[in-house]
Amino acid sequence: KEQLKIVDSTSESRSADARKCRLAAFGAALRNRDYDKEEGDDTVALDKALRAVLDTPSLVGPLLTHEKDFYAEWLGRAYRSKSPLLGFGGDKIPVDEETCIHIEDKSPKYILGNRPLPGKPLPAGGEGFTEVDDFLRVRPEPVSQSTPPPKRGGGSKKRSMDEDGSATFEPRRWSSRA
Repeated sequence: KEQLKIVDSTSESRSADARKCRLAAFGAALRNRDYDKEEGDDTVALDKALRAVLDTPSLVGPLLTHEKDFYAEWLGRAYRSKSPLLGFGGDKIPVDEETCIHIEDKSPKYILGNRPLPGKPLPAGGEGFTEVDDFLRVRPEPVSQSTPPPKRGGGSKKRSMDEDGSATFEPRRWSSRA
């Protein structure tokens, strides 16, 4: 196990670790480039948030100190590069706004909202602060009254070519031979 760098963890311990390093809030802050919004340099806050994730073995595996330093430095540089390939800020990847919400309070997961920026000190020592997350929670299945899915099978399709060279598919008609 040690040579393979396997970390013993359970779903519950990974959930607790994700809460401890504020992984959900960190992802929202990165996506919306919240480390760029305030005047001044938030390099320190970004570095602290990156190190909080890198210091969590159940999420990233066991890392040596020099590996954590390297990853924090280069991930911070990548974020500050503002490359559109990252999918952050104005180039952020779209999400389904109806399903990407917290179960408990229906707030969007992809927006930091009133949660403090990860890596910055919590207000008044964390008094009155609760992190909303859905780790290990199951969203109830919506009850829909839609039509049942079509039955599978029932014959194959016949392909024919149109004049312009495009293919069209027509269901084959099966005849019973008596």
